[in-house]
Amino acid sequence: MLVKIDACGVCPFDVRLYKGLSKADYPKILGHEIAGTVAEVGTEVREVKKGDSVVVEPGARCGYCFYCIRGQENLCLNTKWPVGGFAEYTVAPASNAHTFKGISPREAAFAEPLSCCVNAMTRANLRPACDVVIVGDGPMGMLQLQLAYALGAGRVIVTGLLKERLRRAAKLGAFQALDASQGDTAAKVKAAFDGLGADAVIVTVGSKEVFLSAMSMVKRGGTVVQFAGIYPEADVPIPSKFLHYSEVRVTGSSDSTPLHFDTALRLLENRRVNVADFVSHAYPIEEAVNAIDTAGNLKGFKVMILPTISP
Repeated sequence: MLVKIDACGVCPFDVRLYKGLSKADYPKILGHEIAGTVAEVGTEVREVKKGDSVVVEPGARCGYCFYCIRGQENLCLNTKWPVGGFAEYTVAPASNAHTFKGISPREAAFAEPLSCCVNAMTRANLRPACDVVIVGDGPMGMLQLQLAYALGAGRVIVTGLLKERLRRAAKLGAFQALDASQGDTAAKVKAAFDGLGADAVIVTVGSKEVFLSAMSMVKRGGTVVQFAGIYPEADVPIPSKFLHYSEVRVTGSSDSTPLHFDTALRLLENRRVNVADFVSHAYPIEEAVNAIDTAGNLKGFKVMILPTISP
């Protein structure tokens, strides 16, 4: 299918690729948080039709490897990345399309990052009324906050460094929004959660030190999920005594499956996760470099490229 791109979010991964901090096969069109309109379809396409509003999964999975057969398409051994969103049009397999209605393209473009959050929460094994910590106050942290409540969490704490973002977390219902630069955050988390810590800690900040600090926030028998990649890459030493006697589960989450993607889109359509005011900066395609710089410098909140607006 040929998709006319209406909105594409700028992800930290795009920033790293642009700066050469992550590797890719060049030349490469950046952008993978895509919402648009189907402009044309191949003769044998049945999944979508011209004029449909769609979000596009950026990764093309093989469908036949060990992981795809098990429903773990995010771990596919043969994934290809044919889609690029910093453009006016992109070509993608029709099987990668998910139609949407009732929300704007700006909102629908959050389906890709939210699908990754759904994967993380699945890995965290949330239970009804559980206590959760979201480490990080960026867009991913705010998605995780709302998602945790949608999945039945009882109390959710968000930690971060930017006052404006922590105020946003409080407005979105955070049980507490803690400034990580002020005192012992882990001690505050434990005190808030009955002296025990959190059932699940989701780390949305790509830092070795931050990830290690998360170990002090989880209760015995809880789960720590490394959601953000650590750059530059670094090994994280975890005491074996801590794992053995605390029975803490430490895991990661990467990318998402078609099921996660579809779930994310339904959460957006039903307003269980609300992103209506998340976009702080919008740029035309001609100013893509400015968009990347804005995102990389943590200006505003969420940055998007809207190819149809005038420069």
